Amino acid sequence: MNLAVISLVLLLAAIVIGFVRNVNVGILSIGFAMILTLLFPDTLSTKDVVSGFSTSLFVQMVGVTYLFAIINGNGTLELLAKKIVNKVPARMIPFVMFLIGMVLSAVGPGSIPCLAIIPVIAIPISISAGINPIMTAIIGDMGAMAGRMSPLTPEAAVVRGLMEEQNLNGNTVPIMICTIVTTLICAALVYIYYRGWKVEKPMQADEKEVLPKFTWQQMASIAGLLLLAFGVLVLSWNVGLTGFLIGSVLCILGCGKEKKAIAGVPWNVIIMVLGVGILMNVISLSGGVDLLVSALEKVMGEKSAAPVIALLAGIMSFFSSGLGVVFPTLVPICGGLASGIGADGVYLVAMVVIGGTIAGYTPISTTGALIMAGVAQQKDSEERFPQNKMFLELFAVSFINLAVLAVMAMTGVYKFFI
Repeated sequence: MNLAVISLVLLLAAIVIGFVRNVNVGILSIGFAMILTLLFPDTLSTKDVVSGFSTSLFVQMVGVTYLFAIINGNGTLELLAKKIVNKVPARMIPFVMFLIGMVLSAVGPGSIPCLAIIPVIAIPISISAGINPIMTAIIGDMGAMAGRMSPLTPEAAVVRGLMEEQNLNGNTVPIMICTIVTTLICAALVYIYYRGWKVEKPMQADEKEVLPKFTWQQMASIAGLLLLAFGVLVLSWNVGLTGFLIGSVLCILGCGKEKKAIAGVPWNVIIMVLGVGILMNVISLSGGVDLLVSALEKVMGEKSAAPVIALLAGIMSFFSSGLGVVFPTLVPICGGLASGIGADGVYLVAMVVIGGTIAGYTPISTTGALIMAGVAQQKDSEERFPQNKMFLELFAVSFINLAVLAVMAMTGVYKFFI
């Protein structure tokens, strides 16, 4: 076998081993890239491998997540969300959580930290309001996923870079709109399934949680968020460098602790993204991407490409990270595949992003596991929300979401937005 074939096999091996043995796929990918330099010293050098490390992506991801580790650490995001939810009727709480999740995700951190924050807020609020906490957590997390392709997020930086490498338009806003539309439809189906309009025990006015006022540190953190959004969207500042600057100022002012913030950066995800990117660069240099595109061209046509690649991305995300594995693996093939079968490359990228996003509710995914863990911590949870039933429901949500995506892709609905 040649370098292209072996590199593709090693990428597949990294994904499978990472899932089965619960180890970081990015670290495996870097190790496998090193093995390739030993097997093909005349074709591939260590310099070629190292060149696949994206310093700009590293700065963007670390800068933004560092800032939000500070803001999350001082309780700003949780208190802000609770203040908003506290003022709405119980029946509307799931959709308010959707909006909160989308806004929090879109203003900078992306979906990864928000997927952990939302269930922590949504589950206890739902139980006290007399509505289903599983439903509220799922819909809230759908909101977090809806905002992940905002131009401010690390996820958008990953996808934008991969698109621009293929000479595709790197604007992720149309993809974000498609994701929002999809998640809204899926959230509505979840709301109907759980009969979200039924309230078991309406919350009385005097039962509502009395929330404290924002501290000056939290007010400064909110001001920092607004400055980040204004600087990046209006003044075209680099989102990563801006995150470092604002985060440093907040630490100097005493709004956060630097060591705690650094520990709060999702290093495992960052290493996963950059590590898979290194191996994908080797695959690209060796002709592996062209080989994969040629294979897919034989089984796809112009009309079938979108739903097939969406389902492929969704199935991959059952077992691996959308940001860390699915996007770096499938987005790089979209440009070549589109030109080969006469499809729209940006449209195919959107299918990868949405498929790799909305299918992540299985209990074996981080999102699904966090929801199950959050519900299990509540009083009488085993009687009211049996674990086996919840396990099946979360799998069902992922499959229903994928079915919605496939139908929308086949009918060409997304072409109205791209």
